[in-house]
This record gives sequence, structure tokens and C-alpha cells, in this order.
Amino acid sequence: RADLSGALADLARRARAIAPELPLYAGFGISTPEQAGAAAGLTDGVVVGSRALEAAEGGRSALRDYVRSLREALDAA
Repeated sequence: RADLSGALADLARRARAIAPELPLYAGFGISTPEQAGAAAGLTDGVVVGSRALEAAEGGRSALRDYVRSLREALDAA
């Protein structure tokens, strides 16, 4: 997926209405730093799975660089 799902904003709003005291994380379709930053603007955090595993296949430094790019996007959000 190239872009963050347009449904996330509504889903986040609905989830917060049901359980406002619980942390809310987005985890499907997050693979780029841009998507992570956008999701972080709507939720309390992001979960990255498949793309992180793909980065890890490139070795420790590839995974470290990928995670660093996500962290920078989250810090900027």
C-alpha cells in the first residue's frame, strides 16, 4: 500500500469514543516513515510488522536504518 488508509481517521475516532482511556495503536498498512508519521497524528503509536521483517532480511544495519527512519517520522509528527 502506498498511502495510509483513508479509513484510519474514522476508525480511530470510533475506537476512542468506545474506550478513551486505552492507548490506541495503528498496525495494518504501516510500512513507510510517512505512513507512520501520519498514523501517529491519529493514534498513540504504530506497529510495524511485515516491512520490518523485510528490512531485517537486509541485515542488522538495514533494520537499524529502517527503524531510525520510523523514529524520525514519529518524532516529527
